[in-house]
Amino acid sequence: MYKIRVLHSEDLVRLLTMKDVVAAVETAYEQYSNKEAGLFPVIVHEFEPGMREMDIKSGYLSGTGLAGLKLIGYVADNPDKRRIPAISGLVVVISIETGRPVGILDGMIITNIRTGAAGAIGAKYLARKDSENVLVVGSGAQGRAQVRGLLSVLPDIRRIWIAGRDGNKLATYVEEMSSEYVNVSFEAVSMNDLGSKAAKSDIIVTCTPAHEPFIRKEWIRPGTHINAVGADFPGKQEIDETLLPQVRLVADCRVQTLELGEMQTAYRKGLISENDVDEIGEIISGSAPGRESSDEITLFDATGMALQDIVTANLALTRASEQGIGSLVMM
Repeated sequence: MYKIRVLHSEDLVRLLTMKDVVAAVETAYEQYSNKEAGLFPVIVHEFEPGMREMDIKSGYLSGTGLAGLKLIGYVADNPDKRRIPAISGLVVVISIETGRPVGILDGMIITNIRTGAAGAIGAKYLARKDSENVLVVGSGAQGRAQVRGLLSVLPDIRRIWIAGRDGNKLATYVEEMSSEYVNVSFEAVSMNDLGSKAAKSDIIVTCTPAHEPFIRKEWIRPGTHINAVGADFPGKQEIDETLLPQVRLVADCRVQTLELGEMQTAYRKGLISENDVDEIGEIISGSAPGRESSDEITLFDATGMALQDIVTANLALTRASEQGIGSLVMM
């Protein structure tokens, strides 16, 4: 018999802050690029393209002594038809030393905050420090998490345009985020107005399940940074692939982004090669440069790595043990 700590969504909200998760995910990125952590093959399956899918991501970090996996289900019409989130799932972590599971955690909260942290890290190392205007495409949970991440590392941001296809969701987003960040201006934007807002943006964030690009090459001005978050499955795409050969490309995981991230189409068409892509962990460790000029266009392709889930889960489990939070289940 042994005990597993189970943490639900309310536990994780109490235990995790964006600032601390950013620091933990930075460590995971650096360890991965230094060969101190590893990923196993991603399992992805679309039951209905663009509507229903399942992802399993797994890996290990030697520094934490933990391995783990995340099982995520995505159903696009859950919020409208069933009044439940579009994304749900579990994170399971095991001890490398004993092989025994040590924790089971809600996967949605971890996914949202660690992906928001990933965007924060991309902007921290690649966006201009004086960035003020941000365009976010995607008004769901990840659209909120990405903004929380950005505002944790770039305090000069003053205006955020939020774009999407559902006017009611945009209005709710603006109301909620304006209350949370009273010193930042939030404005809803229709998809038809993307071009004018992209041309004025210092940072562009894409976090949708799109399979067709909606950010055009001709809209992007010098000095722009792009966080490409939505594409994490073969066939997904948010950005015109002809832009990519002209920008500085940085990945969370080089191999993974070329296979199923925003870079997949440009790579498949021969527009970019593996040698064109740095990893964010290499920049964090200093083995690759960050932004090199104020005019450089940069793109961070965040496909999502199990290592982010494992370090975030480890942070939550450590704090839960210290504070007596969660349920202990005998196995």
